[in-house]
Amino acid sequence: MIAIAALLAFGSSILSFLISWQVKYVVPEIWPVTKYNLIILPLTFIANTALGLAFVRAHGVTKNLPLLVAGQSFLYYLFVLVFSVLLVNDKVPVGRAIAGFVLMAVGAYLLKN
Repeated sequence: MIAIAALLAFGSSILSFLISWQVKYVVPEIWPVTKYNLIILPLTFIANTALGLAFVRAHGVTKNLPLLVAGQSFLYYLFVLVFSVLLVNDKVPVGRAIAGFVLMAVGAYLLKN
């Protein structure tokens, strides 16, 4: 189960970092965005491969795909929050962020039952 969690965290962190980097450094025009996405294609492939492996392995254990996707989404948004604050220098209201993550946790709990 540790390997599954590591694959989920690895894939989610790579994808959220790439999105945050794009927001911070890529000009929001068609050609710069297209060029950036072509450059990061190998990293996107690696991240999605890690996530795919994690989903297949975890589904064999839990038999609950919606719960797995909810858990991965939770990790992804947690990494987006961290990279938004550290890399993009966004000002995120702490109370709203906590409320959002609590709601996601409640949703995952409901899917678990």
